[in-house]
Formats: sequence, C-alpha cells, structure tokens
Amino acid sequence: MPIDPLPDWVLRERRRLGDRIRGLREERGLSQERLAELTGLSRHTVYRIELAQYGTSIDHLALIARALGVEIVALFS
Repeated sequence: MPIDPLPDWVLRERRRLGDRIRGLREERGLSQERLAELTGLSRHTVYRIELAQYGTSIDHLALIARALGVEIVALFS
C-alpha cells in the first residue's frame, strides 16, 4: 500500500519522468494533443503525466514509448 503523502524522492522521480516524456515529445515535434491521439490517452492525461500530477501506469508508459518510437527504458534515462 502506498505511503500517503508520497516521499519527496518519489515525486522527484515522477517529475524526472514527466520531463523526459515532454523532451522526447518536443524533439519529435509532437503536441500533447497529437501524442494523446497516437496513444489513445486523453490530452489531459498526457498533460498530467508530463507535469507529474499523475502517478501513471506501466501500460500508459508503454503506449507513450511506442508512440515516441523508443523503448520503454528510454523514458527513464
């Protein structure tokens, strides 16, 4: 069961992941709306992931990685 509130280090990792997704998306010239279309997620979900407002699932990360043309591990490096 997750700790509430989450420790700062978890939130930092969430922000780092969101920043990485945003960077990859921008490198590819994609808008949040276009990434949402490619993944089947809502634009609001993409927005919340990028801003670290949302603890996303591995399923969402797999969809995002495929839409960005990278292996899922690239989202964490």
